[in-house]
Amino acid sequence: MTHPLPNSDEDRELLKRLVISYGDLQMALSAITFLGQEIDQDAKYSKIELRRFKCYETTFVVSYGRAFTKSNGGRFDRLSLKRIGAKLNATEGILHKSIIQMRNTIYAHSDEDFAHARVDFMKFEMPTGTFVAPHPQFEHGLEFADLFKRIAAMELTAKILDGVLETMRNIGERSPEGFLYLTPLSTVEQINSREAAAGVTSVVDITPRHQNERVNQNKPDK
Repeated sequence: MTHPLPNSDEDRELLKRLVISYGDLQMALSAITFLGQEIDQDAKYSKIELRRFKCYETTFVVSYGRAFTKSNGGRFDRLSLKRIGAKLNATEGILHKSIIQMRNTIYAHSDEDFAHARVDFMKFEMPTGTFVAPHPQFEHGLEFADLFKRIAAMELTAKILDGVLETMRNIGERSPEGFLYLTPLSTVEQINSREAAAGVTSVVDITPRHQNERVNQNKPDK
C-alpha cells in the first residue's frame, strides 16, 4: 500500500524507486564494509572461511545490482544514474558495469560460461559392491579481496547513494508537506518452521579444515 506524496505522479513514482534502491545500496555498502573488516588479503583461509567471506561479497554484488535490475512495479522499474545526476568517470563506469555483469552471470545466476568447478568420483569396493562418492570442487576466490578494488567499490556505492539522497531531497523541496510510506501488497509463501525442522538435529559442514588457501588463489585442482 502506498500513502501518496501530494505532488505529481512522476515524483511519486520516482520516489518509490529511489527509496527501494537506497535500501539495496545501503545493504551493498554494509556488506562490502563488513568484508573489509574481516579479511586479510595476504592470509590463508580454509574453504569454509572463504565461503563466509563469499557470503559478504555475494550480498554486495546482488544488492548493488538489484538497484539497477528491471523489477516489477511502477513507472520506474530500476534506478537510473542519469536521473539521479550520478556522473561516473571512466574507471567508475567500468567497475559499475562489471558488478552488474557479475550479478547477472555469477552471483545471482549460475551461467555455465562463467562456471569454474570440477567433480571427481572416488570409488570404493564394498562387500555389497562398488560405492561411488562424488567430490565436487569449486573456485573460492574473491573478486573484492584486493583492498584498492574494495575501496573503489565502496566509493562508487557511496557516490550513487549521495545522488539518490540528493534527488529525494529535491522531490521533498517540491512537496514540503509530503511523505511516502510503502507497505507490501503481497508476500512470499510462508512455511511452518517447526514442521520444516522436525527431525533435524544438526547441520554439519564436512569440508576438510586442513585445506587452507590464499583468498586470491582458490581454483579447483587440475
